[in-house]
Amino acid sequence: MKLQLAGNKSSYLLAVSGGVDSMVMCQLFYENQLSFSVAHCNFQLRGDDSNQDEELVKNWCVKNNIPFFTTRFDTTDYAEKNKVSIQVAARQLRYEFFYEILKTQQIDFIATAHHMDDSVETTLFHFFRGTGINGLTGISFQNDRIIRPLLSYTKQSILEYAATHSIEFREDASNAKKDYTRNKLRNDIIPQLEIMIPNFKENIYQNILRFNEINEVYSKQINLYKSKLLEQRGQDYYIPILKLKHVKPLSTILYELLKKFGFSYQQCLQCIDIMDSQTGSLVKCEQYQVIKNRNFLIITKINSSDNEFYEISHATTELVTQDFKLKFNSLLNDNFIPSKEATQCTIEASKLEFPLILRKWKQGDYMYPFGMTKKKKVARVLIDMKLPLHEKEHVWVIESNKKIVWIVGIKTDNRFRIHSNSKELFTIKLNK
Repeated sequence: MKLQLAGNKSSYLLAVSGGVDSMVMCQLFYENQLSFSVAHCNFQLRGDDSNQDEELVKNWCVKNNIPFFTTRFDTTDYAEKNKVSIQVAARQLRYEFFYEILKTQQIDFIATAHHMDDSVETTLFHFFRGTGINGLTGISFQNDRIIRPLLSYTKQSILEYAATHSIEFREDASNAKKDYTRNKLRNDIIPQLEIMIPNFKENIYQNILRFNEINEVYSKQINLYKSKLLEQRGQDYYIPILKLKHVKPLSTILYELLKKFGFSYQQCLQCIDIMDSQTGSLVKCEQYQVIKNRNFLIITKINSSDNEFYEISHATTELVTQDFKLKFNSLLNDNFIPSKEATQCTIEASKLEFPLILRKWKQGDYMYPFGMTKKKKVARVLIDMKLPLHEKEHVWVIESNKKIVWIVGIKTDNRFRIHSNSKELFTIKLNK
């Protein structure tokens, strides 16, 4: 068996569990006299079996005079605290450990013992879940500083090599369980496909290599569409509907624009439906929403703090929210220099009743816009400004005794305007 490497003069940290794949990888690195060390993680998930795995790897390293690094994790506790699965917890813990070794020992690459069967399983798993072309590219040989030297070999060839060279290893009993989807795929579905289709794994692997090349071409074209259709404005992203309607195939391109925000393909089809709907139509995923606003689809984070409010006392000089910062100042009219900036509100202090309240606007709010004697609903003010729906979610008001003083950064209420005979003034300045 020939290892696929990033370079013969490089140094490697081998991720070794004690199973047949990683122990064969150890032996091959040793026989080829490569520069390598071994790292083993004891996740303490299988009782004494986990400890025996650690002992096997340690003894092999001692026998062959190979630098050995090991650690033990309370994986279950980590998973519970971080609200992730055991599999995700183990992955996060081990790679954090591996990269720390790379940094402190000045090692070039991490080598894992993934093989052809793993890549085939990954591709089939993604295919059945309905992922795009990128999901069909299997496991790559190199990802950042991680390489997979055994990727072109099947599990069977690795087992045969272990038997021929009398390589000692331990079998992880959890691999035979059928309570995980991937294990069911590995233990039930793939064996049946191998009976039905000769050279099934090798054929799929050859397709994976072609899919990787296809994906390179595909990704370049998608990046061109992203540069033409996806415009970032602050924290939001705008997609012009008229331009989007002219691209083909529409559903695939829109999915590629939206998938990084967490939208599924079915949700992308819903986004196509709202392109011809009225302004305000939206589609939500877990963290983001797509809103139809006139000629745009706008991607914006879902606001999760609608009920926030703050009290402002007469002594308050500064207030910071998640959206902006406000500064407050009292001054005499003689020292006042008028400002026409919407980011500053100046009102007559004697008309205020403290504490003032800063809160999100709500339906039913009304005010008397500056220069007007008739009241107007805040909702109508925002509509007249043609403010997009997602921006309306971030509009705040300041009120005094249930009277709106200022739509923050937008309009001052006429009831609190200053006059030539006003003595003490109160200014509020907005900084985003």
